[in-house]
Amino acid sequence: MNAARFCRLVVLLTITLIVSACQPDISLTPVATPTILQTQPPAVVDTPATTTPPPLPTQYSEFSNLSDVQQAAKFPVWLPKFIPETLPFYKAWISYYANGSETVRIVYGEPGDPLDASLKTVDVQMTKTDQGLSLDSITHQFKVNALDVREVQVRGQTGFTYWTRSGAAGNSAILVWREGVFNVSVTLYGNWPQPDENNPHGLEETLLKIAESLQTTKD
Repeated sequence: MNAARFCRLVVLLTITLIVSACQPDISLTPVATPTILQTQPPAVVDTPATTTPPPLPTQYSEFSNLSDVQQAAKFPVWLPKFIPETLPFYKAWISYYANGSETVRIVYGEPGDPLDASLKTVDVQMTKTDQGLSLDSITHQFKVNALDVREVQVRGQTGFTYWTRSGAAGNSAILVWREGVFNVSVTLYGNWPQPDENNPHGLEETLLKIAESLQTTKD
């Protein structure tokens, strides 16, 4: 090996050693945990606004015909003259409470298995009570998430329509109002056009039509 070639090898080896000595020891450098920015808001979980359950009835009765429930109730029972798709009467119940309140519930529904929650159903309830209705009482119900609450006029009174999510029975559409000494509600659940975020009040016209048709047999 000539002297010039040997000198070049010595210079290259020296440079390599110098560069290696200047490099950091990456095996000992701590790695910072990256920060992940959330670009979308967290999902909103529907939770009841109150955890106070309503009182349980001290007594209740079930009826398979309308004549019996009208005779048993302590006040004139309002019956709808209009029921969409002429759904037949299913059953009725009367519940009595310790505070003196009384509720009559009348259900109309598609014939079929009573355990099939998907059947179209109209649920009418009237409660004789001293406790009134308000937007606050609508939005603070036990285990009920009232969505898209809207004020409406029904039978000359101020009422509210809203919808709720449900699994087996499908989403429900509800109309509530106070008339005289009664809190009244009409609910549609089952295989109706489903209310949802895109169409929260699609069943409102049907609810109001049922409500306007309510009357006693003496009317």
